[in-house]
Amino acid sequence: MRIPASLQRSFASIAVLIGVCSVAAAGQDLPQLPPDGCPSEHDARLAFGLCPERTFDFYETGSYREGVPRPEEVLGYPVGSWHTTYGRMERYLETLAAAAGGRVRVFDYGTSVEHQTMHLVAVSSEANVTRLEEIRRDLQRLADPRQTAAADAPGIIARTPVVVWLNAANDGNETAAFEAAMQVAYELAAGEDQRTRMLRDSAVTLINLAHNPESHERHVAWYNAFVAGDPDPASLEHRAPWGMSTNNNHYQFDLNRDALGLTQTETRAVAAEVQRWRPQVFVDLHGQTTQFFFPPAAPPVMPLYPPSLNEWLDVFGRGNAAAFDRYGWSYYTRDRFDLYYPGYWDTYPALHGATGMTYETDGGGGKGVRWRRDDGTILTFADGIAHHFVASLATVETAARNRTPRLQSYVEYFRSALQQAGGAGVRTVVIVPGLAPNRAARFATTLLRHGIEVQRTGARARLAVTSYLSGEPSQLDVPEGAYVVDLAQPNGRLAATLLAPDVSMPDEYTAQELARFARNARRPPEEQERYTFYDVTAWNLALASGVDAYWSAQAVNLGGTPLALSDQLRRAPGGWASEALARNGGVTTRARSAYVWAPGDRGAYRLLARLLDEGFSVAVAQRTIVADGQEYQRGTFVARVGRNGEELHERIAMLAREAGVSVGSARSAFPDRGQAGTGSEDTRSLKGPRIAVLAGDGVRVTSYGHLWFELERRLGYPFTAIRTTDFRGATIDHFDVVILPEGSYGQVLGERGAGKLRDWVQHGGTLVAYGGGAEFVMQNDLGPTHQEPDTTRPPADTISTILRAIDAAAPAATVVPPMVSPTARPHAPLRVPGSFLRGRIDRTHWLTFGYEQDDIAVLVRSRPLRPSTRGANPVVFASGDRLVIAGFSWPDNTVRTYAGRPYATVDRVDDGRVILFSEDPLYRGVYDGSAGLLFNAIFVGAPPRRDADN
Repeated sequence: MRIPASLQRSFASIAVLIGVCSVAAAGQDLPQLPPDGCPSEHDARLAFGLCPERTFDFYETGSYREGVPRPEEVLGYPVGSWHTTYGRMERYLETLAAAAGGRVRVFDYGTSVEHQTMHLVAVSSEANVTRLEEIRRDLQRLADPRQTAAADAPGIIARTPVVVWLNAANDGNETAAFEAAMQVAYELAAGEDQRTRMLRDSAVTLINLAHNPESHERHVAWYNAFVAGDPDPASLEHRAPWGMSTNNNHYQFDLNRDALGLTQTETRAVAAEVQRWRPQVFVDLHGQTTQFFFPPAAPPVMPLYPPSLNEWLDVFGRGNAAAFDRYGWSYYTRDRFDLYYPGYWDTYPALHGATGMTYETDGGGGKGVRWRRDDGTILTFADGIAHHFVASLATVETAARNRTPRLQSYVEYFRSALQQAGGAGVRTVVIVPGLAPNRAARFATTLLRHGIEVQRTGARARLAVTSYLSGEPSQLDVPEGAYVVDLAQPNGRLAATLLAPDVSMPDEYTAQELARFARNARRPPEEQERYTFYDVTAWNLALASGVDAYWSAQAVNLGGTPLALSDQLRRAPGGWASEALARNGGVTTRARSAYVWAPGDRGAYRLLARLLDEGFSVAVAQRTIVADGQEYQRGTFVARVGRNGEELHERIAMLAREAGVSVGSARSAFPDRGQAGTGSEDTRSLKGPRIAVLAGDGVRVTSYGHLWFELERRLGYPFTAIRTTDFRGATIDHFDVVILPEGSYGQVLGERGAGKLRDWVQHGGTLVAYGGGAEFVMQNDLGPTHQEPDTTRPPADTISTILRAIDAAAPAATVVPPMVSPTARPHAPLRVPGSFLRGRIDRTHWLTFGYEQDDIAVLVRSRPLRPSTRGANPVVFASGDRLVIAGFSWPDNTVRTYAGRPYATVDRVDDGRVILFSEDPLYRGVYDGSAGLLFNAIFVGAPPRRDADN
């Protein structure tokens, strides 16, 4: 048995906590308490709340292998009485692996941003554990019908255990999962009863104890420091400060949304391990609902899944229900938690052939060791752990008892993916590198990380295609070096989900929401029903990434070369160094006059940022220029030799290679044609901006995290984070740019904060704000003047037209009230639930440097900005039937709400600028086709002189 080197280290001794309950193992000399738990509420608080009012017997079978320690024997306290730190978990894991004989094997599969080793624990029978690699290889064969003859599959299935993955601490502040995972590991490793032996024989259980170590450790550090066992929801221990109790990783990315973009270190490691092990069942353990949830899932369910998915969800749901009914526990199904957005860690494994499921328990996390429910009953941490424990074992049992049919269904999943390729309307996808080869390479790299097969063409070809962005069919001259995806592959369903132009919601779900829409139009706001969209409704990776991509419904053989990622690159940490397969960049010759490079790609801004940060002089061409006979687009960056020291030559060569940017070397400033060269008066000098970013109360922590990750890891540029609560008293005169991420700033900044920003902008600062930050700017007098929307009630005939459109969209069986409430607003703007809308770009404006198309796909979750009346509106939403590209939209309402309204505005305010975006341009680190607009705002946005245009 191998014990990982990371676990071969000494651990400090852990003192046994006072006042623990009597659920300790036999033979431990721990205090005994009355059978009904703690003697009094007062004593419970003195004992740090470590005594649950009700106890669950985790050892009810009574039959366990001697010498295998229970968790509390190593941790020093019973489960549910204290939050276990990551290091203590590792100590127990080391002890369990050493004591459990050949039933446990621990694999180190990744490292978090904060350098925690991520462990996967395999628990099964001794016979299965000795042949884990053979099992893994067999499952790889079953997952690729092209390599396994149909006649061979039954033999493989007959000898292969079902693989169940239990995923804990994805949302690390939902702490019951972490504790339950240790308890489940012990039960499966040490149990000697007939049921547990059957589970080991028929299943390999993989336990990922902490998908998100940083989230877990932040919350545990906070909670353990302030635990008092007070069940009052208003108690300090249940109200951690900003950023301390989030379900996000180090960079505040929500890892339970990151399976789409695979931008984060931890996500990449888990995805690679899932593809290595090929589990048939994947359970993501979460927490803090009012009572336990397990599938069947709520609608909508991804329509590209095979029908067998819902059948298996029902099988596992019934297995869990039987286990919970035995104890009389409450639970619910088919409500709230859907299976639609592919970035969750239930939908994503399901797209790899597993039965993917989310389980939500009701204790721990922010509810701490004790929590008073709204009916006065007390919920304990141990309760939440017990529920996850029972559900996890019930799931393994259901999988084990259905081993053969579940493996047969697994094989059929991949076989049908090959047979039904193109069923979603897309068979072939082509990505043209064009002017942004590194963006295309990053996109191809992401697909490969998903396990999707990608080829690169070796010759030119002509193909009938449809553009993802325009939706227009055309004949495309496919260049050599383009990336091609044929959806006739084992992971074809995953490829179709990520690359279909749009994935329509099921008709019954759409009808349900439109019926609510029809009823709400006739009701006053306080009586309206809530809509049930759980997440965004559009995610196409080509649109999100801003690549030049096309699709075809036809199978096409372009004679490409298959691409592959090394395992090291597949698991590489999120950040610049591992974003693409390869970078073709650098400086070919030594410049005599200037170095020039085009904007647009993120690498161009990384090169700019690094040079500015190191003090080099760089300028931006505000019009098209010609250097050594080559034409460069507006927004081209120019590093003039005469304005920099000799060290420029060496540094730009090295940094250009790192950034993957092809840099031109101009021998002369004289333009061979046209009006402007590198020395043009329209080539404006830039300076490295000193950036402040608001953080803390009022700021959406994920939006701050998106920007933090972008500046630190992708661009490599420094910034200063300032707490919103400190902002009014902080000195900001030395900053050039202040950024307000998405958030709600009214209460925390107030009138004084708004006034401070106003004065700072008037004296030359550049204020960048988006989402709620932009709304704060528009609501306060910070200088820009935005036209207020028309809030008058439309004429009666207009109302009638609106209601007729609503009724036409609603299902026929819907009961719609005929009368409109006097206070109803049927014309009121309604946000779309995360849809791709078309933005029209003013390509004469500096904010749009690097954008060579007239349109851009924007992921929209908020309302548009109000038009600037004295400034510029460089990006506005398109009109009419050109507006919606993908995702859900409201009949009539969406066009009236967004069409012609701004996505971005720019205003000159005395010596400064205010730049607003209606959305987070870096949303989740993957919806970043609009990222270049933000980079221009930051690095180009400082006003050059008072008389300059917007």
